[in-house]
Amino acid sequence: MIKGVKAFTTNAIGLVLLVNAHVALAQAFTSSGEKKHLEQFEKDIEAARESLKIPGISAVIIKDQKVLWTKGFGFADLENRVPATPDTLYSIASVTKTFASTLIMQLVEQGKLDLDEPISHYSSDFKDDSVKIRHLITHTSNGTPGEKFGYDGGRYDYLTKVIEKKTGKPFAEVVVKTFLNPLGMSESVPYHNVVEDSDKWRASLGQDHLDRYRKNLEKFAQPYTYYGAGEIVHDSYPPRDAIGAAAGLLSTVRDLAKYDIAIDRHIFVKKETQEKAWTNFVSNSGQRLPYGLGWFVTDDEGLKVIWHYGDWGSGFSAMYIKIPAKSVSVIMLANSEALADIGGWKLMDNVFGCSFLSIWGHANGCEQTSEAALAKWKEQRRALAHDAVHVDTKVLELYVGKYQFDALQNRIFTITLEGGKLFVQQNVAHSMNIELLPESQSKFFVKARPYEFIFTKTAGQAAQLDITQDGRVFHSKRIE
Repeated sequence: MIKGVKAFTTNAIGLVLLVNAHVALAQAFTSSGEKKHLEQFEKDIEAARESLKIPGISAVIIKDQKVLWTKGFGFADLENRVPATPDTLYSIASVTKTFASTLIMQLVEQGKLDLDEPISHYSSDFKDDSVKIRHLITHTSNGTPGEKFGYDGGRYDYLTKVIEKKTGKPFAEVVVKTFLNPLGMSESVPYHNVVEDSDKWRASLGQDHLDRYRKNLEKFAQPYTYYGAGEIVHDSYPPRDAIGAAAGLLSTVRDLAKYDIAIDRHIFVKKETQEKAWTNFVSNSGQRLPYGLGWFVTDDEGLKVIWHYGDWGSGFSAMYIKIPAKSVSVIMLANSEALADIGGWKLMDNVFGCSFLSIWGHANGCEQTSEAALAKWKEQRRALAHDAVHVDTKVLELYVGKYQFDALQNRIFTITLEGGKLFVQQNVAHSMNIELLPESQSKFFVKARPYEFIFTKTAGQAAQLDITQDGRVFHSKRIE
């Protein structure tokens, strides 16, 4: 257990009891003004959800360290009409970064870590000492370290090794024993495949935890994505096999409310340490950047807004927004990327963020810019859509087989022909059978991912397969 965890365990137990009580009593203590705010916010969420074809959203608002309001919208499972609720489980994606930031700041506060220590001390991927831990946690490690902001989850994930080396424990275990257990976040799951990896975790986490995680996963929302002119496509789950500093935690808005209250009660780090994390990083040239130490920091007409988004690109997304001066926070989780994909790190271009800030902050005029950003996003999605063409079944038969991609961790893609249509499935647990739609006689696409499957056929030889993604080409070898 990290030093300091025992010290706040008793307080955290009391915190859990208070949170649970406040959930039950919130409606009774809501003022008439707050009630109007909540009614407007509900209308805004539902209107944006319908416009963006988001199957389900769960949300919670915390005011003065109490759960003021919580609600589910739409469906966690669209096909089976399972409603989204405050207890629906989602992947929180990059909101996991705030947990990692808190762990890093704990270590700094305890004198166990210096933010100016080179990351090369923890990974041989860095060949010199120019990149410091400070640069990773502020997303300023690309190019000249400290010079400019460039959001990079892959680079941030190197903080996993820092935390594991300093604590002597796997990152998942640290998260469970620092946050989930002490705060009573009993609906959360450290990562998707933790139950399948039970032999690895039984000794350190306990069989009772694994049994609870298995039950929690029954409430895991199904993932979807927005395609073309608004088609809702059932997607596959994000990577299931790990959690790290950048992403991976699964949680509910009810559990994350406990996390938010603990942050505001300074359960994890002192107020002054938290303030350092919530201060804009200043570049080498003196420019104030949009990110602090693991959190976005935005100015809303003189009002500091602390926030983070999570976005897998498809399937799941999250928004977590805090206005410390007004002691109010909102957490929203969705089973589509559309909640957080619009606007990126420009919070007021996000229609959900704008709605919250218009009611509880300032954000004057952001409705127009956020609606424009929403319309632009939808048009970009429409423009990226492909039209499927007809390909003769005899041609499709030539592509059936198994293809191994060495550059993709030796993954095997199996191509099958069913009912005159091609499908692809990977050799990973729970992989979906996804339809390949023909763009031409040899080029195919999938609706849920920006991948292209390109088959080549030489006379007298079996077809070969390449996959392109973001300009990169992955070659395979046909093994069957």
